[in-house]
Amino acid sequence: MHRTTLKVLLLFAIMSLPATTLLARPNDVDAAALIDALNLQESQVPVREMPFWRKPKKIYMVPPGYTDEERAMQMQQAQKAVGDVQLVQISYPIPDDVINEAEVLLARCTPRIIREAKHLRWLQDSRHGVDSCMIPEILEKPFVLTNTQHTSGPPISDHVIAMMTMLTRGLHHFHRYQLQGEWKDRPIDFPMLELEGKTLLIVGLGGIGTVVAKKAHGLGMKVVAIRNSSREGPQYVEYVGLSNELHELASRADVVVNALPLTNETRGLFDATFFDAVKRGAYFISVGRGESTVTADLVAALRDGRLSAAGLDVTDPEPLPAGHELWSLPNVIITPHVAATTDEGRWRRWMVVLENLQRYVNGEKMLNVVNVKRGY
Repeated sequence: MHRTTLKVLLLFAIMSLPATTLLARPNDVDAAALIDALNLQESQVPVREMPFWRKPKKIYMVPPGYTDEERAMQMQQAQKAVGDVQLVQISYPIPDDVINEAEVLLARCTPRIIREAKHLRWLQDSRHGVDSCMIPEILEKPFVLTNTQHTSGPPISDHVIAMMTMLTRGLHHFHRYQLQGEWKDRPIDFPMLELEGKTLLIVGLGGIGTVVAKKAHGLGMKVVAIRNSSREGPQYVEYVGLSNELHELASRADVVVNALPLTNETRGLFDATFFDAVKRGAYFISVGRGESTVTADLVAALRDGRLSAAGLDVTDPEPLPAGHELWSLPNVIITPHVAATTDEGRWRRWMVVLENLQRYVNGEKMLNVVNVKRGY
């Protein structure tokens, strides 16, 4: 099927949705423009040039929609994208016979799939991070793994800016006074900062971190960043350091944002040593993965003033159990791993899945191929 035809079909389906469907989207959707805007990366070579590729006869799919109506719509769109290829809808838990047979699977990547799917050639995960299936066996498996990374940059960056603004203006404290019915204008015993001219350190200058950097720069902040791969970055990032510069840059930052994927190298990275190095009174915002932060060390830093406050969309453990001390700290905002959940985010992720479906069937270059050696 021609790509222009796919766009028309997708537009028609989106325009036909009822107003209450969360995937509803204005009729100006352009897949190519979206790919460019989100800086989605294509594989270096078409998938047809990989030795394990062949046009699939059957594709198993867990549609990621929230309702039966939404999932039915996604199946219709997907079938039009793959043409005469048989598309089979499945659900969780995935049956053993599907795992044993599947060559192409659209579902959450799990260790079970990696270990037991002996014929797997392509796995599309509709999530952004796939750290949950990064087990040693994945390195031995000749298949393509793709995800929807970069699609969450816009909503998560909004979440970061919202948390940063709330914390630096002390709105979390004022909200508590409001609930108590207390008008407390004096004395104000917590910082109330202006963001312009302050330094923001982004740890993980990937798809999410780059959009955070752009928005923070627009607020007049000085943006510096850490990335593992290179010192390259957009012009609105004043300095890009490597991982060995983390503590030095943290010592100068007023706000630190964790936007890292979870790998062996990033697990427990934000520990007591990091919080000792960070500029005293800084703000810590975490939207990467909870396990990159040592929770006990974070709590200690929040209690003794090394950190003024923290905004956490991810925690360790997760879900955060009732009674955990993070819940009761007055200088913490917690959201339950929902930073990517917005009115726009779901259709954006689905468009990437749909685009990859057509690309794989046609043997073209794939979007968002995961480097399984790096884990993201």
